[in-house]
Amino acid sequence: MRTRAKGPPKGSDAPIATTSTNISKVQLGAESSNPHQLFVLPREANTDARILALNNPKSSTKTRYFVCPDRGFYEFTKIAAPKTTPRSWLLTPSKEQQDAARENVCNRGFVTRTADLFVATAIDPLFLLLPVLAPPSSKNSESSKRLFLSCEDYFDQIISSSPQLKTLLKTGRLHNILELRMRDVCDTVDAGDETMYRLSEEKLLVEILRKATAISKNGLPASMEEKLVGKALEVPLLSIKREESSMHELAEEVDIRSQPMEDIPDTQTSTSSEVSSASSFSGASTAATSFSDDLTSKTPPQKPVSDPRIGAPKDAVQLLRLRTAFCFILSKYVAPQLAESMKSRLAATTSPIDFQPLDTHLAYIATLRQQALAARSLSDFSRKRNMDEDEESGDTRAEKKRKKEEEEKRQKSGQSRGVRDLKKVNVSGMKKMTSFFTKKA
Repeated sequence: MRTRAKGPPKGSDAPIATTSTNISKVQLGAESSNPHQLFVLPREANTDARILALNNPKSSTKTRYFVCPDRGFYEFTKIAAPKTTPRSWLLTPSKEQQDAARENVCNRGFVTRTADLFVATAIDPLFLLLPVLAPPSSKNSESSKRLFLSCEDYFDQIISSSPQLKTLLKTGRLHNILELRMRDVCDTVDAGDETMYRLSEEKLLVEILRKATAISKNGLPASMEEKLVGKALEVPLLSIKREESSMHELAEEVDIRSQPMEDIPDTQTSTSSEVSSASSFSGASTAATSFSDDLTSKTPPQKPVSDPRIGAPKDAVQLLRLRTAFCFILSKYVAPQLAESMKSRLAATTSPIDFQPLDTHLAYIATLRQQALAARSLSDFSRKRNMDEDEESGDTRAEKKRKKEEEEKRQKSGQSRGVRDLKKVNVSGMKKMTSFFTKKA
């Protein structure tokens, strides 16, 4: 027997179970206007090293560099995660640092919005000296228009744009490093106890070529090797000569057509076999008859011979790698005006390296590409004509179909509904009405 459940007594203090749970919500703080960033600095850096804003050697804009009085200059290379996969850095203090300065947010832990990583990589101080050795504002970059100045005069120009560098130049080896690099690319004259310097573009060209040789010696990175070297030296695939394909197809056709001739009885004379064979080949094309002698002689088809007049130089790949690395250095660290002057000197006859064999081979490849493009355009035109003919035939069929449908609609419109329904009746096996009105025999 079922009984109704009784609730707890009114005076009892028993808790009532509830299904609702209290969900704790944590409110995030406001995003920092100046978030922390992750840097990877050289381990051997001096404690006096600083991050300074110096003029970029290419664009002359303020760019941050890591300057060490003993190790030299470092540029920051940004390594970013792909946008398709968002990532972030979780920065936490070490176990020894947890007890110190807990009031700082970074010491308690910090999560960056992006996973950007800035790596300090060494840069040749020569490039930082180029904006003062060859000012971009000068209209003519020839060395005859430049004056001999002391190294202190050049350093004063750098300090005027970056005053923080003054204290670092007075301490450590940084002053000697800059002066030695200036001596490598400048013409010098002695004025009493002081040495004067002026930029020599010939020495600068040799120095950049030395760097490009070191970069391209063991090959460029995979992306640059594929896009800038491999594709530039890739010879276009021209169309195969039709003689080879036609002779191969005709040989197969002759074999197929000659098979029934082997089943002819021996009672037939040779004359009749010759006539029958001649008649069997009467439907062949003119190309088949022109190559009949070659097919019977079983001579292999000749392969197309490449043009031996212009051959690829043995060191074409290395020359192209060298020039690619040279242009990359110019585009990265040299001002546009001075870069154009370096390119013109590299292409001149007085250049330390002769690129004429590479230029000749690249011109030959460009000619082959033009021929391949012209042949492809011709084939596309013929294919387009066939497509146009197919479209015309399709339009004709569509026009006939449309006229037929209009004729059927016109016929149906002149008939009543009863007549159209009677046409749907199955009259197979039934006599026609006219059979009842014929005369009796």
